[in-house]
Amino acid sequence: DVLRASEDWEEMELWKEELAGKIVVVSEVSTGSSDIGPVPTDNLCPLSAVHANVMNTILTREFLRELTASEMLVIEGVLLVGILILSLCFTSFYFSLGMLLVGTGFLIGASTAFFYGNIIVHIVRPLLMVTFALISLLVYRYIKEEKEKNEGLRQRDFIRATFGRYLSNEVVEELLGSPEGLSMKGEIREVTFLVSDLRGFTSLTASLSPRTVISVLNRFLENMVDVIARYNGTVDEFQGDGILVFFGAPLRAPDDPERAVACAIEMQNTILKLNSELSQQNLPQLLMGIGINTGEVVVGNIGSEKRAKYTAVGTPINMTYRIESYTTGGQILVSADTFNKIAAEIQSKQTMEVHFKGINHPVTLYDVEGIEGTYQTRLTQKPFHPCIPLAAPLSVECFLLEGKTVSLKGISGYITALSVDRAEVSLSETVPQHSNLKIFLDDGKGTNLSPLFAKMASATGAAPSSSASGNTLDFTFLPEDVKLFLEKKLSGLSD
Repeated sequence: DVLRASEDWEEMELWKEELAGKIVVVSEVSTGSSDIGPVPTDNLCPLSAVHANVMNTILTREFLRELTASEMLVIEGVLLVGILILSLCFTSFYFSLGMLLVGTGFLIGASTAFFYGNIIVHIVRPLLMVTFALISLLVYRYIKEEKEKNEGLRQRDFIRATFGRYLSNEVVEELLGSPEGLSMKGEIREVTFLVSDLRGFTSLTASLSPRTVISVLNRFLENMVDVIARYNGTVDEFQGDGILVFFGAPLRAPDDPERAVACAIEMQNTILKLNSELSQQNLPQLLMGIGINTGEVVVGNIGSEKRAKYTAVGTPINMTYRIESYTTGGQILVSADTFNKIAAEIQSKQTMEVHFKGINHPVTLYDVEGIEGTYQTRLTQKPFHPCIPLAAPLSVECFLLEGKTVSLKGISGYITALSVDRAEVSLSETVPQHSNLKIFLDDGKGTNLSPLFAKMASATGAAPSSSASGNTLDFTFLPEDVKLFLEKKLSGLSD
């Protein structure tokens, strides 16, 4: 109608009022018309609407504004900061959920800006960036977590293998499976302690190459640790050729003292088997003394979070070391506290009264030769070699040993009778029973023989002459040159 009226002025007069102040856009919308096409909001829209929309935008000045590249960089930077915060603060699941919320929030914000602020926000590049960041970080986290998992498994296996050198498998599993296993706490607990020490090994090292010393020591410790693990003992530490073992910490059992004694017996029997192997390789024999004691101590992880050690603190440990110092090679001495707990099972061939520094009363020690009950076992008996009197006594000079300290004052004397593992001596001064001695032997030819070590097994006091005797020494360590000399001496006596 308007199109026709535009050609008829009379008709146009009728439309004048209706069309006043308006812009009219005319388009062909009949069937088959090409003036109909798709727009963002409608697939079949008269295309004249596009022109109408353009004119309306110009007249109202409500133009769409496209964000500049710098403005988009700011938005993308904010998104990246959000992604970084999410990645640092949350686990993979919550990080993924957060990324989904970030992407959804960005789309909602872009739509709101378009419809209500006439602002065009580019959405493709930011969404691609968010998607790429999500995939990249998830892949990175997966790889990292897999590495950490593998590293954790490797460390667990390493810890298991390391603990396995000191503990039985049952103890290792208990420690690794318990959340409290490595807590920095302590508790008072009754523990049975076992202390072993090789006789004369320090002097032995001087005659062997470092490689041989380490080889022998490692073979010894390997055999001992195997035995200790079988009896569920805990190796607290190696002190050179000495071992400190716990029975009752970190795991305790009613038969801790019994297992400690049985373990000590098997350790001594294992030494004999090891010596047979060493002798075949022309290596020196090993002799070990073992002391056992039971008492209440404080046990736990001592140290710091960075470096800690599971250990025990208390007087019973020091007492165990003192007990061990009174042993000879192949001997096991236990305290009365340990003996009384398993008196029905333990077999002792003798007792001895000793005096410890700082303790006014004598301490009773029991010389163990076997145990009955669940862990029935006995010490392998060493052959007894009686002392053969010497026609010409051997001159000696003895020095008392207090721990690792050697007395500066020598005690002269004579060996009046001799066997392969002991001697009867006459000394110029009284030496207390159970004393450890460093002895220099005079072969009468001026040969500088190496010092030997012995323990005063029995003492009757000083003797005025070489003909008197009564003091018995048990050899704890014989250097090879002294051993050869004494063997020749005994061979001559046998002949």
